Amino acid sequence: MRVARRLLVSLVGLAIAAMAATLVLAWHQGYRIYILHTGSMIPTLRPGEAVVDSPVHGMVHRGEIITFRYAWGPDQVVTHRVFRETNGIIKTKGDANPTPDPWTVRPAQVVGTPAAIVPYGGYVLVYLSQPDGAASVILFAVTIWLLWGLCFPAETGTSLPEPRRRRGAHARHAISVVR
Repeated sequence: MRVARRLLVSLVGLAIAAMAATLVLAWHQGYRIYILHTGSMIPTLRPGEAVVDSPVHGMVHRGEIITFRYAWGPDQVVTHRVFRETNGIIKTKGDANPTPDPWTVRPAQVVGTPAAIVPYGGYVLVYLSQPDGAASVILFAVTIWLLWGLCFPAETGTSLPEPRRRRGAHARHAISVVR
């Protein structure tokens, strides 16, 4: 049982380390995660979804979904579809919007194109980014660990002491422990 527990803990630790290494490598290669806040891309993308963007290589084309900065801040990004591209000037439009966006986008403002969509992933990321959310996950993990130890106690390897046997006339009446 001890070997199985150690193996399980080792595998979980290895899986966590592999996920962390994958995330660091993806970040280093330019992949970013953005959360959709509005319904401007319904039915293609919904609010609360997380968009994993890959870096853009080359020109963008009409009909392609892009994430771009519409102002010079790290959080001021929009994910919309390319409506028109002429002479390096990009015009975008949300799928649910009746008209194109009032701004134009230069290729330098494009930060990525969706490589993956994670349904409800935005809600999870927002929850975990708050102190109470992270603390609740840690508390949940500690609770599971403590309950596991309570329900499945570790075998210590100690055994009951051998009973003493009486010698002499009273040996017939001695109580013996049966294992």
